[in-house]
Amino acid sequence: MTASTTGTAAVVGLGAAGAGLARRLAAAGIRTIGVEPDAEAAARARRTGVEVTADLSAVAAADVVLEAVPEPEPGKREVLAAIARHRRTGAPVVTTALTTPAAELADVAGGELLALRFARADRLDAAELARAPHTSDEAAASVAALLDRAGVTTHAVPDVPGSLAPRLLFGFLNQAAWMRHDGYADRDSLDTAVRLGCGWAEGPLEILDAVGHRTAGDILRGLHRRLGDRFAPAPPGTDPAGATARPPAGGAGGPADPTGTVAVIGSGTMATGIAEVFLRAGYRTVLVARTERKAADAREAVEFGLLRAGADEERLAEHLGRWTGTIDLTAVAGAGIVVEAVVEDLGVKRDLFARLGTLCAPGTLLATTTSSLSVRDCAAASGRPEDVLGLHFFNPAPAMELVELVRGEHTGEAAVARARAVLARLGKAGVECGDRTGFIVNALLFPYLNDALAALRHPSVTPALLDSVMKSVGGQPVGPTRLLDVVGADVALEVQHRLYEDSGRPELAPADLLRNLVDHGFLGRKTSGRGVRAFLAHEARTAAV
Repeated sequence: MTASTTGTAAVVGLGAAGAGLARRLAAAGIRTIGVEPDAEAAARARRTGVEVTADLSAVAAADVVLEAVPEPEPGKREVLAAIARHRRTGAPVVTTALTTPAAELADVAGGELLALRFARADRLDAAELARAPHTSDEAAASVAALLDRAGVTTHAVPDVPGSLAPRLLFGFLNQAAWMRHDGYADRDSLDTAVRLGCGWAEGPLEILDAVGHRTAGDILRGLHRRLGDRFAPAPPGTDPAGATARPPAGGAGGPADPTGTVAVIGSGTMATGIAEVFLRAGYRTVLVARTERKAADAREAVEFGLLRAGADEERLAEHLGRWTGTIDLTAVAGAGIVVEAVVEDLGVKRDLFARLGTLCAPGTLLATTTSSLSVRDCAAASGRPEDVLGLHFFNPAPAMELVELVRGEHTGEAAVARARAVLARLGKAGVECGDRTGFIVNALLFPYLNDALAALRHPSVTPALLDSVMKSVGGQPVGPTRLLDVVGADVALEVQHRLYEDSGRPELAPADLLRNLVDHGFLGRKTSGRGVRAFLAHEARTAAV
């Protein structure tokens, strides 16, 4: 079959993946023969216009044969060997094997073999296409053309276990499943955190439900055997004791703040953004800066943010009438809530919390905005750990809905209840988790970015290809190399190093490419024109000299 010929396709196996492929092919007007011995699956396929038989010899009529039986390698080898006995000479065979390279299946396929790889059978708009050795350009083009007619965009990728987008995606999903299993966060918190913090359309546990836990388990077990502990599959099941869904922000609990006053300590972008959020919510807001100049700059930043958000002169005056900028830390004594947003240095934060413990009235809610340090250590320094928790706002705080509410080891229920009520008054979505490096979003996102950089060391994988497949096949809003340039390689290295050190897990060691980016000053957007793509081009030029 040439690339321009419609032809006939046979799909062997009409489970979720096979049925999705067969349905798309038939809907495009391509004669589609489904081979499926299970009567129920066969009946479902017939209703979509697919010719169905239980006789594998029917593949002899097909110009392309697609194998779509479940993932474990032995079953696929058995079916591919049977297809080889019946397929027409010259007809290419396509396997949906994700964990086994096509090169390792070519011996039993008996002809030209390609691998079609995707993450979800219910989202087959795009897939990755890899070739076994000795598969011709003509065979690859004919398969790509057939799939294009069925509305499936294909990306040519190297033949590696897990491929590109599925491998990165399943590493992320599996880590989220382990968080749930370990009781670190419940499924609603995990899904909400990823939707709002990473911009995904669906949360990781929602995606695993759509993939199917049996299918996901088969894939992860295969990747675990080949690629190591990053893919050791989390046991499926419901949330364990202690991780059941907690009341949402604004649920039952004490008043948001009996005094109506909040103190924000810090004057950087995060501190001024948080102060703006509290002002908009009607709080009297005190910002404590290190110098008079920084306090003035903070007021200017808040005023600009309020104007940008649409405040008119009257509303602006009303907001700023509740504003105080100062360098006097004792001003926190009159606040019912104190939010620390100083430099991400544990020593600095501990010293600050030690002072807050003596300055603030009993019962004052003390919150750290740390994104990767220990809430426990801040709480211990305060001398009143029951009042301390983490409120990890995301940047820019006025625009981002998500806040991670982090329980320290000794955080009291009264403090958690008040924090929920505060977040409700701010209009934020609070997701609750335990006190562990990276919390939810960073603990999931940065290993994913680290894995993406490791994938770029394959000679056939470029940043453009990786970003393209992660968007179209992986369903991401932005590709990982573009996202890393926005976040900053230096930030990614710092967080990934902490995750690695605190966990002791070798698979979380920072990728060599991430270290090289930082060592050579290619940090991304903050070093204009010096991001991932520029560094790889620089490496290539240097190697050529």
